[in-house]
Amino acid sequence: MKNFKLILLTFATTALFFTSCEDELEAPGTNYVTFEQDRTLEVVPDGTSTFDVMVYSANFEGSDRTFSVQVSDASTADPSTYNLPSTVTIPANTNSGKLQVTATDVDLDLATAKTIVLNLVGGDGLSVDDGITLSLLEQCLFNKVVLNIAFDSWPEEVYWSITDSNGNVVTENGPYSPYANAYAGLSGTLASTLCLESGTYTFTVTDDYADGAGPISLSTLDGTTLFSSSGAYGAGTSGTFTLP
Repeated sequence: MKNFKLILLTFATTALFFTSCEDELEAPGTNYVTFEQDRTLEVVPDGTSTFDVMVYSANFEGSDRTFSVQVSDASTADPSTYNLPSTVTIPANTNSGKLQVTATDVDLDLATAKTIVLNLVGGDGLSVDDGITLSLLEQCLFNKVVLNIAFDSWPEEVYWSITDSNGNVVTENGPYSPYANAYAGLSGTLASTLCLESGTYTFTVTDDYADGAGPISLSTLDGTTLFSSSGAYGAGTSGTFTLP
């Protein structure tokens, strides 16, 4: 059904689709309804945001059509953090409707999404697509930067922090604890998304055993490197960068 969804949405956006007469638009016997493509919804930090999720039909009818919406058990978002109606209506003489979804920032972060998986209910000659996944993230109102860390055999020795121009700690993988830092038990690599206001910062990384660790870098989403080390930083190293 996914391939049909792509074809239908492409068709729905052309001028021909909206200007041709109804007889030319309708496929006789077709009764098909689909969500738009999967989406990421960024929720305002510590607040609530509302989004319109589109639903499309394969044809036009002269009266309103209402379809049932179900939340799948595959969803990972806490049901208490979002709200949506159990039905969606496509108004008469149109082929699209809006499902309004409201979500609140409760334990959302910048990179690891919590999901709401929705399905339309078919039956009685109605064919539906295989649903939509809405990925909830906390919105970054400033600059997104990505921290990449490759761990050695002692990840619990690694500590890093970002301080502002006044020396205040803005973010860290802390609080600091000698030989028992937050990465204890991890291996491989880790990518973390951070949100920083415009300004000048200092990134500092240390190693409790003073022998360095794996490569570490901080970069913007467009690939600009703000800080980088091969991992041979001994007890620690730091670098200053500015975000416009």
